[in-house]
Amino acid sequence: MSRGNQRERYGTLEFDGASSGNPGKSGAGAVLRSGNEVHRFSQGLGTQTNNSAEYKGLILGMKEASNKGIDHLEIRGDSKLVCEQFAGKWKVNNPNLRELRNEALDLKGNFKSVTVQHVPRGSNRDADAQASRGKNLQPGHVEEDYYYN
Repeated sequence: MSRGNQRERYGTLEFDGASSGNPGKSGAGAVLRSGNEVHRFSQGLGTQTNNSAEYKGLILGMKEASNKGIDHLEIRGDSKLVCEQFAGKWKVNNPNLRELRNEALDLKGNFKSVTVQHVPRGSNRDADAQASRGKNLQPGHVEEDYYYN
């Protein structure tokens, strides 16, 4: 059956990045919730700045949401900088962050709709835990686990 004939899938993506030092040993984290499924992702990044790690968490989550067949994605993150830049409300002056923002914008084309919302740090604990786990992974290595609510 082609994807067009299937019921559309909605997902909520929570993302975060973690860095011990700025720059320092870093990890990216994402939590994807869709229906009763919860997928958690951690990625090792090596040495990055905190803002780069945040963007890598967003990119990781968007790639995984696309891989899981999500059509409509609601994104939540505690980095006001990343949320506002991704939404086009703030300029991106740093060339590295501009490249990461553009990569995230390219991924946006994989979905029928995408919204982004800045949330308080306390509302992003699950993604934060995944990003912290990522700091202990080899650069580029991604771990996933999932469960059903």
